[in-house]
Amino acid sequence: MEAIYEKLKKMREEAGLRQGQIAGFLGVTQTYISKVETGERNLTVDQLENLVNLYGYSLSSFADMQEDAQPIRFSFRAQEISQEDLRVIADVGRIVINSRFMKKILEEADD
Repeated sequence: MEAIYEKLKKMREEAGLRQGQIAGFLGVTQTYISKVETGERNLTVDQLENLVNLYGYSLSSFADMQEDAQPIRFSFRAQEISQEDLRVIADVGRIVINSRFMKKILEEADD
């Protein structure tokens, strides 16, 4: 099983983001993010939730380390993205994740 810090690094790299961008998004230093990605430091639950929303995962799929989790895919030029852009992407991610959850509940209710 992949460690949380390894998965966080992998998710950041797949999103095409730099540690400095994530640090700005979370309001921490780039050094802090580097240490999180090596397992030397931990994120708060709020920070983790913000990151998984940004990357398009639900917190439960991330916490359970589900291999079949379907992240939200988006495309942008990483050098040109602002902190506000990252906040908007995370907000949209949260909406999509909640929509998927509601759809699942409705489908289960129909069964």
